[in-house]
Amino acid sequence: MTARIEGPGKPLTNDDLADLERTLRAALPSQYRGFLLRNNGGIPSPDTVDVDGVPGSPTDVQVFFGIGRPVESSDLSWNRQTFSDRLPDRMLPIACDSGGNLFCLSLSGEDAGSVIYVDLEQRQPAFYLAAEGFDAFLGKLSE
Repeated sequence: MTARIEGPGKPLTNDDLADLERTLRAALPSQYRGFLLRNNGGIPSPDTVDVDGVPGSPTDVQVFFGIGRPVESSDLSWNRQTFSDRLPDRMLPIACDSGGNLFCLSLSGEDAGSVIYVDLEQRQPAFYLAAEGFDAFLGKLSE
């Protein structure tokens, strides 16, 4: 089953994504790049994902962040800046769950392209592999 995205953001261009990549000083994985071009964030349905090792899993994906979203807390840049002191530079926050924890895209390193769940409820954030790639992550969403 493929997740439907409700409330997508304004349409983006390749230039918009190139600007983001310049700001990040990293290339976006092609799967995620395609998602942003198609949806620019939004609310997935279904929205439940099981993440191995996470206490209380499964959790939900409340919203995927995008560029220029009308709600500030759903904006990629806002989340990158807000959580910069709690995340490694190579992690781009791309979504959150209803508890305020994050799903991040690894932009470099051995796990580049992977989606990582970040449990922010601990004193030090705890990191869990949610999926090996963005499309695999979308494929894990269920009712």
